[in-house]
Amino acid sequence: MTDIRRLISSLPPEDLALLQERGRDQRLDRDMLDAIDRAAGGPGEGRGYYVVRGSLEPLEHRNYYLRDDVAAAVIAPATPEGANGLDA
Repeated sequence: MTDIRRLISSLPPEDLALLQERGRDQRLDRDMLDAIDRAAGGPGEGRGYYVVRGSLEPLEHRNYYLRDDVAAAVIAPATPEGANGLDA
């Protein structure tokens, strides 16, 4: 089970700012995947927050993106209205 609020609050401010700056449909690079994994609890723990778009093979060419609800929460202003429905 993912906890989007906890993930967002666990991301270092510079990583959160970078995610916000790049927008909803950004392809996540290795550094950002690692940052999300760390914020989620360790290596591989962020897998519930991002998804693969496109081909699954070969593994080294997978393109990862934030899940739509995670992207919306990251981009949303930090208000109670923007925080509704963040637990998925």
